[in-house]
Amino acid sequence: MKKNVFYFSCLLLVTLLFFSCKKGSMKIKVDNFSTGKAGEVILVLDKKYISDSVRNYIEEVLTQPQPALNQIEPMFDLLRFENRDFSAHFQRHRNIVQFDINPNFASNTFRIEENVWAKPQIHAHFRGNSIDSLFLLFKQHENEIIKALYDNDLKRVQNFAASSNDPYIEKKIKEKFDIHVTIPSTYSIAREEEDFMWLRFRTVRNDRFIIIYKTPGNDLSRRGLIDARNQMTRAYIPGAVPGAYPVVAEVYQFPLYNENVRIRAITGAELRGLWESVNDKMGGPFYNFSFVDKTGENVISVDGFVYAPEEEKRDYLREVEAIVKTVRF
Repeated sequence: MKKNVFYFSCLLLVTLLFFSCKKGSMKIKVDNFSTGKAGEVILVLDKKYISDSVRNYIEEVLTQPQPALNQIEPMFDLLRFENRDFSAHFQRHRNIVQFDINPNFASNTFRIEENVWAKPQIHAHFRGNSIDSLFLLFKQHENEIIKALYDNDLKRVQNFAASSNDPYIEKKIKEKFDIHVTIPSTYSIAREEEDFMWLRFRTVRNDRFIIIYKTPGNDLSRRGLIDARNQMTRAYIPGAVPGAYPVVAEVYQFPLYNENVRIRAITGAELRGLWESVNDKMGGPFYNFSFVDKTGENVISVDGFVYAPEEEKRDYLREVEAIVKTVRF
C-alpha cells in the first residue's frame, strides 16, 4: 500500500512538472516579491573601510528631506548593515545601496541593477578597491540613485493598486476623460461633475484624495496649472466650515514646477507643493500631473493630496503620487 502511495505521489509530481514546462500551461509559482516597509532603504557599508565624514555624507544624501512637505521628513529611512551581515533574508529588500570594498578587487565600478534577488528591486551596487574612488562615483550618481529608489518605492503602491483595483471607478474615469488610472478599491467617488471627479479614502485619522479634472486649452505653465486647480477646488470641494475651500499655498519656493515630465508615454508638467484652506486652518501636501489630451483641446489634470494632521505625511503623499503616476492613454 505504501509503495502504491509513493508511486502515485511521484507520478503526480512528474505530471505537474511536465505541464509546467509547456508553453501556456500550468506553472508552479514562486513567491519572490521584495520586502521592506514604505520609504525604507538598506545601506550596506563596512565601517573599517570608510571615514565618518564619508559615511555621514552618504547617509545625508539618502535621508535628505522629502520635497514639498509642510514638515521635515526624510526621503528614506535607513537600515544599516555590514557586508558580513547582509544575509539572504535582507537581500530580498526592495531598495538596497551596497558598497562592496576589497583591496584585492582590480577596479572600481557602479551600476544600478534591477530585480537581482526579488521583484521589484533596486540594487545600487558599488564594487571596488578604494572607498575614495567609490565615494566619487556616489557623488557623480547620487541623483540617479535617489530617483531609482524613489520610483521603485512608488511601484510598491502601484502593485497593490493593480491587485485590488476598482474596475467601476476606472471605467467611469475612462468614459469621462478618455484616460486610464489604476484606483485601489479603498477609494470611493465623493463627487462627480461633467469636467471633474473627486475620489476619497477616509480613515479615522487622515484623508487621501484623488481629483481628476479637465480644462479647455493647452496651458501647462506654472501659473496656468495653479489657477486651474484653484478654480476646480473652489467650485467642487467644500471645506469643513461654510465658505471654506482648498487652494494652492504659494509660499517660499512652493509649488515646485517641472515641465516636460514623461509618465507612461505621456508628456506633461507636474506641480509638487502644499495646499491650504481659505477661511479655515486645514492644509497638507499635494502632487499634480497635467497634460494635453488626445484632441489637443483640453488639459487633463490628475492630482493627489493629503490631509493628515498630527501625522507624518511622506508615505501618504507617496501613495497618492503613485496612483497619479498610473495614468495612461
